[in-house]
Amino acid sequence: VIFLDNHDMARFFSVVNEDVTKYKSALTWLLTCRGIPQIYYGDELATTGTTKPNDGYVRLDFPGGWKGDKVNKFLSDGRTPKDDSIYQHIAKLANYRKTSSALTTGKFMQYVPDDGLYVYFRYDDKQTVMIVMNTAKKEKKISPEKFSERTNGFSKMKNIFTGKISPLKEFSMDAKESGVYELIK
Repeated sequence: VIFLDNHDMARFFSVVNEDVTKYKSALTWLLTCRGIPQIYYGDELATTGTTKPNDGYVRLDFPGGWKGDKVNKFLSDGRTPKDDSIYQHIAKLANYRKTSSALTTGKFMQYVPDDGLYVYFRYDDKQTVMIVMNTAKKEKKISPEKFSERTNGFSKMKNIFTGKISPLKEFSMDAKESGVYELIK
């Protein structure tokens, strides 16, 4: 089991200083890396909390679902735009993961990070998924041919967040962004 936080640790959204882009990248890693991802309740929203002065601040009640609650974050109209952005990111990726043999049981190949750019692949005989993480503070260009050991034989890539299919060629990624692409022959 792999996780970003739990009941004994600061909420990861607080650890990244409530930076939504960094947080989504971390969630992307969690749902695409090897292992079984564990998501602590509230991580699907912009939930904050630290262990100071005690662990109670990371164990607060989930907002909603009980009579008298002012907000119900179980429902989309109870979520803030920030909450919903994170919720939709996880929903899209988790639903994709459910049907992805590469992400659930596939092999893992990673490349040495280069100037803030980290690229890894999850693959099996049926599917190849390329995950790109730009941890740099500026936009980066990604050249798929640099990863030819995994990209040879493929001509297109599908962005699993947008559904857009594009040629497998050089593309750009904004600072701190991450992307998940299913490669297509």
